[in-house]
Amino acid sequence: MNIQRSTYNAGIPVFQHDKSLQMLTGGFVLDVSGYAAGAVIGAGTAILVDEINRTAVAVKTATTTKAIATGNTEIEVAKGHSLIVGDQLNGKAIAEIDKSDTSFDKITLAAAYGAAVATNTAIGTGNGNALLYNPIKVVPGNTHSVDAVVGGLVYARRIGYISAQTKANLPNVIFSQTK
Repeated sequence: MNIQRSTYNAGIPVFQHDKSLQMLTGGFVLDVSGYAAGAVIGAGTAILVDEINRTAVAVKTATTTKAIATGNTEIEVAKGHSLIVGDQLNGKAIAEIDKSDTSFDKITLAAAYGAAVATNTAIGTGNGNALLYNPIKVVPGNTHSVDAVVGGLVYARRIGYISAQTKANLPNVIFSQTK
């Protein structure tokens, strides 16, 4: 097992007052399957942690480039996402991803999306129960050990998709709308 604890400086801070954050420390092994080598999973990303097994899975996000109607099985998202076939959006499995268009990717779901979503809206693969503390750069063969935030202030406009359920799971996190 190759454990290397490193972080990647990916820009502006997403948390305010590090000393007041409530953390689950000691390290969780982040599942990076489906991420390309060199991909950066940003600080503040919603993660689902398993405290018993000390594992974490990041909630993947994408941004819509076209409005989604409730009955749509095909949706268009901006390039640069980390979604893969088998991931779920709104509880529906991704059956295919067509990357042939230069301006967006077309995702085909196994069933209708089930909700109306506006253009330029962040969507994600599920719900988390913590936020990733440090950004992580994916290095193949490494075990990516991370810390999780469960309380404090996060700048919500600087992080990816956060579902209503994730917010409910994190009652001690303040999601500030400050830019």
